[in-house]
Amino acid sequence: MWVLIWGLMACSGSSDGDDSEDTPVPVTVVRTEDVREGAVTDVLSTTSVVEAERAADIVPIAPGVVLSIHADDGDPVKRGDLLAVLESVSLSAGAERSRAEVGRLQKQVEDMKKLASRGAVSARELEDLEYQLQAAKTNAREAQRSFGQTRLTAPFDGVVARRDVKVGQLANSTAFRIVDLGTLKVVVDLPERDVGRVQVGQRVKLESAYDPEIRGEGTVTRLSPVIDATTGTFRATVEVTDGSLRPGQFVNTRIEVDRHDGVTVVPREALMWEDGRPVVFVMVPAPPPEPEEGEEAPKPEPSGDPGFVASRKPLEIGLLDDDGVEVLSGVASGDAVITVGQSNLKDGARVRAVEDGPTLVPEGGDAG
Repeated sequence: MWVLIWGLMACSGSSDGDDSEDTPVPVTVVRTEDVREGAVTDVLSTTSVVEAERAADIVPIAPGVVLSIHADDGDPVKRGDLLAVLESVSLSAGAERSRAEVGRLQKQVEDMKKLASRGAVSARELEDLEYQLQAAKTNAREAQRSFGQTRLTAPFDGVVARRDVKVGQLANSTAFRIVDLGTLKVVVDLPERDVGRVQVGQRVKLESAYDPEIRGEGTVTRLSPVIDATTGTFRATVEVTDGSLRPGQFVNTRIEVDRHDGVTVVPREALMWEDGRPVVFVMVPAPPPEPEEGEEAPKPEPSGDPGFVASRKPLEIGLLDDDGVEVLSGVASGDAVITVGQSNLKDGARVRAVEDGPTLVPEGGDAG
């Protein structure tokens, strides 16, 4: 009976040993990307609104009824182009008053010349009165040109951003808004701690807050020399040099305050933090299994592929941006860092890189 028990135990132990040898080693499927040489930038990010450097609200010099409109929203205009014609009662009255003033002064001058010929008034008094007459004639000519109407014209080349008047309407406030789309700017308020990092001439990337496809570029052109004591910020003006942005758009602003070119760069998605230190996992060939004592070294597989494992690499890093991380030490150019699937990896874990499969073409179809 004891022999039978020992035999069953021996068989059981042998069976367990076989199961452990047949159990496959778990492999994590990952995605990798090669470490490369490139550029990394340090940026300051904030938000602001696009403005036109040249923008003007066109307001009638006197209230008047709109007789005709010659420009509408979105129309391009040149300096001096007619926007609208108004009829102004006050200007008509002003022209009448100017003519009356000229007539009054002309009579006074004639009378004073007679007095001056008899020595009753000085030559200086006559000159002063003649000067007043010339000024009145100038005012009368200006009033005559605008007699009964007023003309609203464009002050510079640009586009009509808004028309706020209609024919027959009394216009006594802003009638048009003209903007120059070729002189756009973005004014940003930045924290005082960054006052030493922002310089005139630095590049700026702009992106619409609501449509990432709408982008632009700019350059820092002006810096305020003072700090706003209320907000603890200073003002920087960015001139928009390229892009499809429009005045009034809310944009994300990224000022490039530093840039390192030709450095070792790791993809940002590969970076992990362990106890506050940056690390990455690199996919490396698995070491061959060590032979047991008295056995020969195992032969490699016919394919020559020993398999791959994840190797944990602590890093020393420099600048970081949205796309990459500057690596000072820890990995080298050409290393395959794991960018997807590294979250739960351990050092030495078996891994396999995912491969893109072939394009599937339906039977009888055209791969095109």
